Amino acid sequence: MPRGLGPDPQLADDTIRLEPLTQGDVRPMLGLVDDEDVIRFTRVPAGADDEFVRGWIGRYETGWQDGTRAGFAVRDADGSGFLGFAAAVDLDLDAQEAELGYMVAPAARGRGVAVRALDLLTRWCFDTLGLIRLELRIDPENLPSVRVAERAGYVQDGVLRNVYFKDGLRGDLAVWSRLTTD
Repeated sequence: MPRGLGPDPQLADDTIRLEPLTQGDVRPMLGLVDDEDVIRFTRVPAGADDEFVRGWIGRYETGWQDGTRAGFAVRDADGSGFLGFAAAVDLDLDAQEAELGYMVAPAARGRGVAVRALDLLTRWCFDTLGLIRLELRIDPENLPSVRVAERAGYVQDGVLRNVYFKDGLRGDLAVWSRLTTD
């Protein structure tokens, strides 16, 4: 993984591009973490504030340096608008595995942004990083995210029942995976 540089060439298609997440993304990320679906279905805590978002982005900036995670702002292809977030939230280069995640801003939902971002991230993980297994963890009630996983070629491995999620909450998490051989 290119440490500190982000992907070269940039991850993009004709509609979106993924740019390494920076502190310059605090404002749009604050808007994203305030969304009720993000609060309900992700590990982002309720009431996430500026300090939380700055620390969260900081962990991704450090992750670029040490190869443990890679966070991206999802933008329009011309870079003009913030559409969401996509990441290798847990990256293990030695084991050749990663857990991926994504969030789409409410105004950008229904446009295929999540599938495009996941496709770009998946290809980068396989083709550039040489990973062989990618994983998504999705609340089974998050049907839009389930559809994204299916459209991106991920297969449901099973459901982790009643696992700790966040803020004292427990719930079921479906594990989805994609292999280089799929």
